[in-house]
Amino acid sequence: MAIVVDKRVVIDEACSTAQEFTKLYYECLDKKRNLVSRLYMDTAVLVWNGSSVSGNLVIQAFLEKLPVSDHQIVSLDAQPVHDEAIKGQSTIMVTVAGIVRYEKKPAQPFCQDFLITAQESKWKVVSDCLRFQKVLS
Repeated sequence: MAIVVDKRVVIDEACSTAQEFTKLYYECLDKKRNLVSRLYMDTAVLVWNGSSVSGNLVIQAFLEKLPVSDHQIVSLDAQPVHDEAIKGQSTIMVTVAGIVRYEKKPAQPFCQDFLITAQESKWKVVSDCLRFQKVLS
């Protein structure tokens, strides 16, 4: 007998998870950057404005070189990744838009996409792609 799962419930759970995760992620990035590697899988990939680094410790070292930051989230969206694509592993695509202010620099709009997956009852980043937003003329 197949279990019928209400898609709305799955989407609502993904959105709730995304809200909790992004709150934790940006608090860590802004205030406890030395712990950020714990939020990434060992094999995670970060693409930051076109620069790519792999591995949670390498990602942490890369992020620690950035100036002190203050992120403000403007919008957040999340969707569960279809089970067939990820073989039943709970995975969520999270899209964040916001404004970041780095020490002694003007505020900069950004867009960041995460692919997060459940690992031993914790959500971990598999893939992270951040891009500053600029007005095209």
